[in-house]
Amino acid sequence: LSAQILVLSLSLGATRGLHSLSFIGFKNREFSLGAFSRGLFLRKPFRNFIARADQNPEYCSRPLNPLCEPIVNSMTGGRLKERDALFELVLKWITHPEWDMTLTLRDAMAKTEHLIDEHIVNPAGSELSRKCPGVASFYTRLPLIRALDFFGSRVSVEERQYVPPTFSEVRQVFNIAQVYEMRGHIKMLTFDADDTLYEHGMDLEPGDWIVDALLMLLESGIYVAVVTAAGYPGKPDRYAARFKGLLTKMKQLGTPKEVTDRFYCVGGECNYLFRIKEGYAMEQVPLQEWATDEMKAWKEEDISRMLDLADTSLREACVRHKLDVQYLRKERAVGCYPTEAGVRIAYETLEDVALTLQDVIMTHPDAPTGIPFCAFNGNRDVWVDIGDKRIGIQALQQYLKVGSKETCHLGDRFTNTGNDARARNVAMTVWVTNPLETEQYLEIFLSELGTEAAKKCAETRPTGPRQGTVEWEKAQVVQKNTAS
Repeated sequence: LSAQILVLSLSLGATRGLHSLSFIGFKNREFSLGAFSRGLFLRKPFRNFIARADQNPEYCSRPLNPLCEPIVNSMTGGRLKERDALFELVLKWITHPEWDMTLTLRDAMAKTEHLIDEHIVNPAGSELSRKCPGVASFYTRLPLIRALDFFGSRVSVEERQYVPPTFSEVRQVFNIAQVYEMRGHIKMLTFDADDTLYEHGMDLEPGDWIVDALLMLLESGIYVAVVTAAGYPGKPDRYAARFKGLLTKMKQLGTPKEVTDRFYCVGGECNYLFRIKEGYAMEQVPLQEWATDEMKAWKEEDISRMLDLADTSLREACVRHKLDVQYLRKERAVGCYPTEAGVRIAYETLEDVALTLQDVIMTHPDAPTGIPFCAFNGNRDVWVDIGDKRIGIQALQQYLKVGSKETCHLGDRFTNTGNDARARNVAMTVWVTNPLETEQYLEIFLSELGTEAAKKCAETRPTGPRQGTVEWEKAQVVQKNTAS
């Protein structure tokens, strides 16, 4: 213990020295963030988790990245919502001189664009696969320099002298690059629901610009599907209520059947499929009509055993954290959420509960084999679902005869405990953090689509809160107080 304390003291002292001495100027490529000591005092269960992940990368819930070191970093660095091995590699090239060299943001993006092009040709033996083991597949090239030019026209990220690029900014440049490459490739866009299409727990409203954007996509011949963890088996009206803004607008416009037939909703990650029927209502599609062979092979008794194990483990984890929560067991899911509507559970606590569930279910001797699951932090709750979004998107692709290179998924949960990460196995992806970002990327895509109607729709997107709304009134008060 005394030796560990000595090492920690030396590490903290070195870090303090780096922070006070090495900041010379970001544009001169001499910026350094220092190095934090990691993992010295991890509790034994978590050390075991890391060890198992080290031995078997598939142990982690996001199979595309081993994520063992990032997990430790996230626990010590306080950035649980910002973990991605490729984005962090770019940041290390910029801010850590011990990694190859210290590059400007433009140099780092140019280098990454080249490495991705090389990786597409030779995934197994590419330089990128060596620098970022387990990196995901790329279904298109990524024009990162063009995306940086666009992003820089709105955010002067390259002009900053003392503040380095952030994880969020690197993520947004990658997103814009992916959106640019969607033109000419995309036949289907899939969306997460909460915190992607609308705020958590809210619904689509008729006056939302995103409703107009979704309609334009459908009218342009593109399938639009919501792939959500929300599971309401046998209750199509519950989904209709969440999408009321879209359905109401369709009814007002008299949208023809060939357009409404392009809209789908996959519920419970992959367990239920709904579509629009006559009268602009929703109906459930029989499972045997669209499920993959993998899904049809799942046995109900194994599903029940999996949920029993998840239920027990979830309750034990919540008791350990002394959480005041309600539990909900569904046909193919089990989860918990705060007892009081206005209470927010600490994100770090939700993260620990989700990781506990992943750990227990993957290692428990009585866990049924052959039943995939997704244990995830929903930002306000924690759930274990049977299956995952990879399976849901794959089933929809098979049903609609659309390929992975023709599909893009937009979602907000791409971290180790998120339920959007596995979509990277079967589709292009765009990582958003809120519905506003989703609107921004749809605006770019519609502008690039090449039709006058799509361009006009993009130009109508409001850049701020609508006049007369509560948000607009708040903005006026803030502006008045600031200017006083």
